[in-house]
Amino acid sequence: MRLGYHRLVNAEEHELRLDRPRNALDEEVMKSLREGLSSCPDLAFAHLVEAQVRGRQEKPELVLFAWLVSGAVGSVRSALNLIAEAVARALPEDRFVDVVILNSAPELLLDVEGVGCLLVERDPEERKAALRAAESGATESEGLPPSRWWWPF
Repeated sequence: MRLGYHRLVNAEEHELRLDRPRNALDEEVMKSLREGLSSCPDLAFAHLVEAQVRGRQEKPELVLFAWLVSGAVGSVRSALNLIAEAVARALPEDRFVDVVILNSAPELLLDVEGVGCLLVERDPEERKAALRAAESGATESEGLPPSRWWWPF
């Protein structure tokens, strides 16, 4: 598992391709992953998809797109640490999954949802609210900062 932050996509230079995982994890690993993520108190929901940034990656990689509950504002680092620990405990040593805090890239939410690979949903109301905001096309002109409509900091 790689841990860190970088901007996934510069839309002008690269195309992000999201798809259902082709090289899926076995059912025992998936069960362990679901159980571990279900115990993360700041996680609202998570999707496990295959992602490839064309022009930057030769092949697709597994990515866990995690959405944090709005109350996790003051504890993003600890929330990420818990999620990363749950992922690391569930995976065999020869596999890895990138973890992306989806709140940091909300413009990807509808695309990620469209793949249909919801792994865990701990807070259905938070997910509904996030989807409503994404579908409404919340913008800077509506008094919301660009790329930060989901988080008040």
